[in-house]
Amino acid sequence: MSVATVKLATTVAQQANKHKGKLFIMGASVSMLLFAGAFFAFLGNDSSQGTVDSGTAKVNEKVAKWKPVVSQYAEKYGIPDYVDVILAIMMVETGGDSLDIMQSSESMGLPPNSISDPSLSIQVGVKYFAETVKDAKKKKLDFWTPVQSYNFGAGFNNYVMKHGKKYTFELASDFAKMQANGAKTKYSNPVADFNGNFRYSYGNMYYVKLVQQYLNAPSGEMGDANASALGEKGYKELMAEVSKYKGWGYTWGGSSPTVGFDCSGLTQYAFGKIGYTLPRTAAEQYNKTIKVGDPQPGDLIFFKGTNTDRPLDSITHVGIYVNEKQMYDANNSGIGYSTWNQGYWKSHLAGFGRVTK
Repeated sequence: MSVATVKLATTVAQQANKHKGKLFIMGASVSMLLFAGAFFAFLGNDSSQGTVDSGTAKVNEKVAKWKPVVSQYAEKYGIPDYVDVILAIMMVETGGDSLDIMQSSESMGLPPNSISDPSLSIQVGVKYFAETVKDAKKKKLDFWTPVQSYNFGAGFNNYVMKHGKKYTFELASDFAKMQANGAKTKYSNPVADFNGNFRYSYGNMYYVKLVQQYLNAPSGEMGDANASALGEKGYKELMAEVSKYKGWGYTWGGSSPTVGFDCSGLTQYAFGKIGYTLPRTAAEQYNKTIKVGDPQPGDLIFFKGTNTDRPLDSITHVGIYVNEKQMYDANNSGIGYSTWNQGYWKSHLAGFGRVTK
């Protein structure tokens, strides 16, 4: 056992003793909670009842109350832009129903739930995640790869580095397949509906999708419809249309419900349904729209340099602007709300455009 592991184990024991009053009050339910924590760590927590909006994270109250602690350690370890992602990770790992709230024991090579204090779990989990993020940045990887690596281990960073340097579900699936020697198991989580409800028997290849479920805009929160240049009715009709396809996978070249959608296919189709004509590609849509510096809900938001096969300054992605934090788009992680004002998307932002007839 390494010195670091011994040190942590000692701290764990000290924390357990420090909080023994809390453990006593919880009584016999503790063992059940610990079992639930271990189970959710592997399969992902499906519970989202009683959710609250914590920035861009849609989490339950049991997780939301730890945001100050998460923010503290995210700042300490140099990843403040991942605070909401960490809260979403906590939802996936335990939903707040375990003392080892981030399932951090395993990141130190200890048995599941060895950590018996949520604050310590967060400290250890954020520190481990920060190391994964910093490694990803050093390798010039995208925003989401280290999130998947929190589940798979840092080896996934190396795998992505050798295969395009950008997370895709396909890469996560291929990596899990390789590690599991092709062994599959049934996986009934709705996030896997598009893929036949199975996963490979290594980690959880849907981990990013599970995390992103808790980063979507709160139910019914689609921006200020009254402020939209499309008009309240037009904007609501636009969002009602794209919301039909939330959770669908990304389809390169897709521009209809019968085939699926890529980014510009979704915007072209949805705007067409409310009487606006858009050209087919993101670059063409960029050229067609009126450039605005103060975007409103229903404007288009454009990105450059997201396709390594094209010049860095070329427009390669488009989404629908929702508010100062979120957009609705089709990307490699699927169709739904995405956070555009931080991380990967912010680094590739090209501007905003208003659609006119």
